[in-house]
Amino acid sequence: MELHVEHYNSLLNSEINLSLQDSIFISDHLGGFNKELTCKILESLNEQNFTKDIYTLYCVTDCLKKKYPNIKFSVDKQYKMNLCHFENYNMHPEINLKNFVCSFNGSNHISRQLLASTLYKFNYFNENYCSKNNTNSGSNIDNYVSWYVHNAQFYLKFFDCTNDFNKQIVSFAYERFDHNKNIYTLAQKLTESFLHIVSETMADSYYPFVTEKFLYSVVNRGLFLTYAQPGWHKIIESNYGFRLYKNLFDYRFDSIINPIERLIELMCMISKFSKLTTDEWHDLYLLESDSIEYNYDHYFSKSYLKSLKTIDNTSTI
Repeated sequence: MELHVEHYNSLLNSEINLSLQDSIFISDHLGGFNKELTCKILESLNEQNFTKDIYTLYCVTDCLKKKYPNIKFSVDKQYKMNLCHFENYNMHPEINLKNFVCSFNGSNHISRQLLASTLYKFNYFNENYCSKNNTNSGSNIDNYVSWYVHNAQFYLKFFDCTNDFNKQIVSFAYERFDHNKNIYTLAQKLTESFLHIVSETMADSYYPFVTEKFLYSVVNRGLFLTYAQPGWHKIIESNYGFRLYKNLFDYRFDSIINPIERLIELMCMISKFSKLTTDEWHDLYLLESDSIEYNYDHYFSKSYLKSLKTIDNTSTI
């Protein structure tokens, strides 16, 4: 049985006995959790002492296991396979840093609109290296920021709320979900940029959801930071086994719950790198060369899948 977050209330109010299901696949990573990482359907299953497999599209942390001790979690095999898109990628493009930030913002989700808007406001949005395959009105940005923070006037100065930019489409010749093609299209943009700001799926939700997007940088030996859910960077380090670039970046933004405050903290943190020369970017890149090579090897050796195996009940691919 497959459960989506939009089904939760109707299921919980119905007479359906979930304990009779052979297994349950839960697709609730996109909004199924609140700030306290409470999920209604998991609470119900935990209370029912559901003993069969519950498959998820997210990495199950120790925190979640402690919260729902009666549930037997397993990471869905298809999710693991999605992380293997680039295992046959064999390009070795030269690192030639000439641009500050690249960022690829596809589907029309509010978190991607926010990221593109603030990149533009900070003057980091270079149209040769950043994409925005979505349109919205400046008032939409204004309304969302105002809804999420009390002191909206302070935070709005970090966003472009005009229609001129927000109604633009800035796109490259890449295909949605065709990662095997896109990696070749975007490789040069990645290797010419000091930093890849990864636009993760629904960064304004609360439970970390790790997809293949950051791996575009890993397989091209690049630096990345991700606008994602709180705790995302902590999870790729502790649960997936990748290294963070702690010689360069302050990751305190990663623990901020509010998505607006987290985004602005990220933007302000990287601002000190924006005015450096290309030679200075290269010197900083070399400071993290060991971690960059480690992450590259960690991916292609599939060691990250072994790390995932230690925290769920499934076998590796």
